[in-house]
Amino acid sequence: MNRRKQILAIILIATGVMLLIGKWLNPLSVIALLVLCYGIYTMRAGRISFGYKCLAVGAGLLLLNHIVLLIGGILLSIAVFYARSRELHAGQRYMERVEWVSQLKRDREAWVPENISLWHLFGDVDCDFSLALPAEPDTVIHLQGLIGDADLSFPEEYGLELDVFVGYGKVSFDGEGRPGMLNKFVWRSPGYERSEQKVRVVLAHAAGNVNIRMN
Repeated sequence: MNRRKQILAIILIATGVMLLIGKWLNPLSVIALLVLCYGIYTMRAGRISFGYKCLAVGAGLLLLNHIVLLIGGILLSIAVFYARSRELHAGQRYMERVEWVSQLKRDREAWVPENISLWHLFGDVDCDFSLALPAEPDTVIHLQGLIGDADLSFPEEYGLELDVFVGYGKVSFDGEGRPGMLNKFVWRSPGYERSEQKVRVVLAHAAGNVNIRMN
């Protein structure tokens, strides 16, 4: 009798799984998952740039197949972004931008840092603070999005506070880091409070590559 119940339970479980798979998976979903898996494989093999492209294509196909989830996820992410911006920049003037595709390039000529919150689906950020001409002693950089690439460099005399999260990708600090899932990096430079110039970086990407270094 017990054996018959076990067999029945297995049949019911298998039937339920098949129904769920049949409901949520279709040929487009299968292709999207295969592209995502190939993207992860190529990233682990060292082909980072091509891997990101595969992840972007796979995610796009998967979300296109579930448009309601896509719209809901974007709206939720933007709502969290606005709430986090107000918290990080409380009492300060700052720039706030929401863009589908963004570029923030500050690595070729002198520039003036400013407090900023930037949300994007796809973003590319490259800032060299050795070229910066600070107008204020404290700067907050807040970056959030789906897929992004960030390259940030700072002079050694700067006070630096980092709070970085990447769902899948690489977080590198001074050349040390490796690709992986749920990468979280929190760090504060020694003597932060005594530094004349302070920069706080808060970054959250679902997938991407983050490279931070002190010159």
